[in-house]
Amino acid sequence: MEVLLRYWNRARRGTLYFLVLVLYLVMQDVVLSHIALLGVRAMFLPALVAAVGHFEGGWRGGLFGVAAGVFQDLSGTEITLFFTLLYPLIGFLAGFFTEFLLNRHFYVYAIFGFAALFLTAFLQMFPLLLSHGENALALWKTCILQTLWSLPYLLPAYYTINALPKRLG
Repeated sequence: MEVLLRYWNRARRGTLYFLVLVLYLVMQDVVLSHIALLGVRAMFLPALVAAVGHFEGGWRGGLFGVAAGVFQDLSGTEITLFFTLLYPLIGFLAGFFTEFLLNRHFYVYAIFGFAALFLTAFLQMFPLLLSHGENALALWKTCILQTLWSLPYLLPAYYTINALPKRLG
């Protein structure tokens, strides 16, 4: 009976994380896609993946990153594996470092969240940087602006994941 209860709690926790993922994906694709600052749109999901990795550890952060990456890639206009490969790496590394090397304070998450946002913006820019090197300054400006415009969304992601009940699964 105890094993069954443990699996039930894990299923409930997975459902909660799935609902949070869908909510944040809808907010990013429906709301934030219409709000631009100097032609740049903010990203929500890298901060959310880093928050899950930060609180849940590397294994669960990587699994959440796979789900977030698949949904992000499917919601785009072209079929790629970019986010499906990037988000598990972000979730796993954030979880691994906070699980084994660092503590779970907000400033550690803020560093990982900033790194996740910058890495996502940089890797989106990188193929264009290789093919259109003459526009490097404009690409770097867009990368930095996207990272800075996405920084305020670190707070909702941190507090949402921190508010989820820890006693489940």
